[in-house]
Amino acid sequence: MTKPPPETPEQEVERLIGELDSLQDGGMAADMLAACGMRAVPYLADFLLKGSPRVISLPRCRAVHILGDLGARPVLIAYFRQYTHPADPTVLFAEDAVRSAVAQELTRYPSSEVFRVLLDAAWQRVTGGLVLALGEYRRPESVPLLFHILEDDLCREDAMNCLRKMPDAVRQFGILTIRGATGITLDGPSDTYRRRATFQLLSEVGVARDDWPDLRRYLSVDDPATVLAAAKIGLCIACESEQPQIIAILLKVAAKFNFVEEGEAEELLDAHLETTRTVARQMLTEKQASGEKPRWSSPFWRILHHTLGEVFETRQARVS
Repeated sequence: MTKPPPETPEQEVERLIGELDSLQDGGMAADMLAACGMRAVPYLADFLLKGSPRVISLPRCRAVHILGDLGARPVLIAYFRQYTHPADPTVLFAEDAVRSAVAQELTRYPSSEVFRVLLDAAWQRVTGGLVLALGEYRRPESVPLLFHILEDDLCREDAMNCLRKMPDAVRQFGILTIRGATGITLDGPSDTYRRRATFQLLSEVGVARDDWPDLRRYLSVDDPATVLAAAKIGLCIACESEQPQIIAILLKVAAKFNFVEEGEAEELLDAHLETTRTVARQMLTEKQASGEKPRWSSPFWRILHHTLGEVFETRQARVS
């Protein structure tokens, strides 16, 4: 029996490219392709740039990681520059994993060119990997994009973590956004999560006392998470004379808090305990005068009890 002729180096690479699709042998094929060195790059580039996206992203992600290992930065940049959205939603979702992988590999080669490529790609279609890659640069040019995608459920936490690395830029852009000067809205029906995230970030990075008049109006929105974040800011920077009003507003919306918000509110009120107790005693008096009984399923009553302690028990015993 005649043995088949040995593979040429080109045939070996082509065979290994084909094996990237294998669930069983794909990982080994990727290792062998990486061992082929630079001669594998043109074939991997064709596979990534000329091959069609598919429902399963793993083979293309494998190719991306090999290209990154081999230093093929121009190929990875070319991927983003020629990218078009797949029409099939399933394929589009799978290709998002490839986009994140390309962004991850490009972080090996930091430069202004790569940053611009990543930023343009994220404006075109954002993925978690792109957000994390942009966050490595900590450049203010990415802040408008990061604020824009705070409404994105899949990328919000990554965007917030990136913004936390740029507190000065977050402070400036956040206040300008609240003033309506950036083109990014916080008050529309679909802006709830962006508004919450913006106020959470501002409460973390801190704002100037002069900014409080722009923030104060958000104490009256119909969203307990925003009210809580605005109250955190107000109790830090507003005039002392405003604190009772802020605390009263916080207590009035407390019934709508979830478990996490309830705990945050208790910590915040504990930090201003004397004023909180004054406001809470007045509220308890009003509730008792109207004949309202404690409902322990409500965060409002639990917070009131937490704040007043023995005073609450004594008052209730007298009513009973």
